[in-house]
Amino acid sequence: MTTTHRPAPAPATGPADLTELRARVRAVVERWSTQRGFTPRCDAWLRGHDPDFSRELAAHGWIGMTWPAELGGGDRSALERLVVTEELLRAGAPVAAHWIADRQIGPAILRYGSPELQRRFLPGIARGEVTFCLGMSETEAGSDLASVRTVAEATSEPAGGWRLRGRKIWTSQAHRSSHAYVLARTGTGARRHEGLSEFVVAMDSPGVAVRPIHDLSGEHHFNEVTFDDVPVPADRLLGTAGDGWRQVTEQLAFERGGMERVLSTYPLLAAVLAAAGSDPETAREFAGPLGGALARLAGLRRLAWRTAQAVDAGQAPVQQAAMLKDLGTVFEGEVNELARQVLRIEPDPAGTGDALLLAQGVLAAPGFTIRGGTTEVLRTIIARAAAAPGGRTGGGDGASSSGGDAAELRALADQVLADRATGQDEGTPERPGELPEVWRTVSDLQWPQVATPEPLDGAGGTLDDLVTLVEATGRRTTAIPLAETAWARRLLAAAGRPLVESTATVVLPGRGEELLWDGAGLSGTATRVPWGCAAERLLVLARDRTGPEVLLSVAADASGLVREPGVNLAGEPRDTVRFDAVHAERIGSGAPEPGSVAAAGALLRTAAMVGALERAVTHTVEHVTVREQFGRPLLAFQAVGATLARMASELALARTALSAAVAASRSRVAVDRVAAAVVVAGAAATEVARGAHQLHGAMGVTREHPLHRATRRLWSWRDEFGGDRHWARLLGERLLPLGPDGVWDWLTADLDRQD
Repeated sequence: MTTTHRPAPAPATGPADLTELRARVRAVVERWSTQRGFTPRCDAWLRGHDPDFSRELAAHGWIGMTWPAELGGGDRSALERLVVTEELLRAGAPVAAHWIADRQIGPAILRYGSPELQRRFLPGIARGEVTFCLGMSETEAGSDLASVRTVAEATSEPAGGWRLRGRKIWTSQAHRSSHAYVLARTGTGARRHEGLSEFVVAMDSPGVAVRPIHDLSGEHHFNEVTFDDVPVPADRLLGTAGDGWRQVTEQLAFERGGMERVLSTYPLLAAVLAAAGSDPETAREFAGPLGGALARLAGLRRLAWRTAQAVDAGQAPVQQAAMLKDLGTVFEGEVNELARQVLRIEPDPAGTGDALLLAQGVLAAPGFTIRGGTTEVLRTIIARAAAAPGGRTGGGDGASSSGGDAAELRALADQVLADRATGQDEGTPERPGELPEVWRTVSDLQWPQVATPEPLDGAGGTLDDLVTLVEATGRRTTAIPLAETAWARRLLAAAGRPLVESTATVVLPGRGEELLWDGAGLSGTATRVPWGCAAERLLVLARDRTGPEVLLSVAADASGLVREPGVNLAGEPRDTVRFDAVHAERIGSGAPEPGSVAAAGALLRTAAMVGALERAVTHTVEHVTVREQFGRPLLAFQAVGATLARMASELALARTALSAAVAASRSRVAVDRVAAAVVVAGAAATEVARGAHQLHGAMGVTREHPLHRATRRLWSWRDEFGGDRHWARLLGERLLPLGPDGVWDWLTADLDRQD
């Protein structure tokens, strides 16, 4: 039986619609909690079972939201469904009664079921009346679904049909479900993946037996289900007999690609935020770790958003969903450890409040990285997709990787920068103040003027375009002052001033450094200034002796200005600049927004980091697919694939965080979103560089192999602009005073209200 219905791309949903929908869901949850008294809990989507609450949601049209109206659905987008599920997970609401049916079985029936099967089951699921459990795992097969032993044999009865025999285990809510989805073997083939089929089985059928299994906490949601010659009508076959592996692989994208793989412990995180926000001492101590966690959560949420968009487009984003599940479940476990540090209480399964939430999170954590596909299985999927011909090593989305125009600009940038670099190290100048030859080409093409208005000697274009070009310099490991000059241009343009010179940089005082301006002269010393010796114009962030920060413009030939060359780990210019009563002109009349000048530069440096991350991952993919050990390609070893997968996932998350920062900063610098991107990219730099060198072995630690051109930049760039720890603390200090509700609004506002 072939597919009879594939969802068409859903209509676009406007930001006002999403904001209004979120408010409605929140009101219903709060009312239900007040009137019916459910207590928020961790892992509620699997353990919080309340059929009445599910039927309440169904009455509002919040089950089966993306399905056609004629089949009981709401004709809504996957983005709208994501808003609903986020609010339910955030509240720790009891949604287990309908979750599996709504999340994956309904979409699977819609994608592969016959018209009769769709009409029979989808309206009932949408009403909260038909519930499902998953019959996938088996004791003998574990996470290897291709090894399932449950068998369905075709019968010769007049009406046809199947006889089902076998056992399934870890089947959550089987004792409460009306139906089961069952993966069974209906034939044999040359490969283990062949001959599998999917069935819808009524749990009250003769021959179905359920045995309870209690988990670590003593709760009963697991079960073992035995099928003893169970009759299954012919019309309960889902899709095509023997095509079950392809179908289940796509179905798992729905299971793995939701925010339940990120927010299982969010009620506990909310308790941590409340504790830190109400205690100044705790806030000071944990602003950095909490800011880092929120930066990562924001990136994961955006990755889930992109997964939902792919579903809306009729795709099955298998690799993207695997990345989200892998990264998200690690995050859920990290919330437990953060809570232990911040709350300083013992977990108490018989207690209340924070102690109970911590107990729930700790006891549920071992299952996070197992259910829905173990970490090892997921990383195998990710690694294979990254290494496949034409595979995307970065996954996710990015400011420079979506849309036809962006793809064309990316290709052009790569073409311009390829094989144009000079010096011992690609693009690194051999003498202080010298610019590589490719800079002339880049200047002729007006790249430094991109994202600056044409009346201010700019080339037009958008911030997205500029980020695409800067990212290319990182990907091609080409050392030119593109980011620095463009950064200076944009700062001047914000004040209505053009940049006359062809090269410029921005001078920020480092830790322990102070630059002072007395209204005419500028004094002080700044170190680690990028391209300080080559810049023809310097914009300097200094402090007026009266107190506020000021942005100043200094000509390179100004009297009293001394520049001394230096380099970073990658050999790029990082110079010392000394000012001795140097004449400086103030830019603008007011003080810059705190952190905005540094954030504007950090955004572009993060773009370059994403490019270098991609280069390191690409080198590694090429190496592990060609290099052999013990007669096999390196990629064939699970440990190698796991490391590569983690690298690819970290790249995807960094690219996604960069995209969020660019989107938020198109009109004005969004310091908090830039901070989140810097934190995520900094962590990715550490993880990717470490993994790349581990997988390259001794070959990767030589100058002969080009890997070092990317990794040395990553090691240097992750510590610039204060480093990721500085930005994590800044983000925490900005968000913790908002309290849990305010933090949640920050997490959701950027996408809900984005045009």
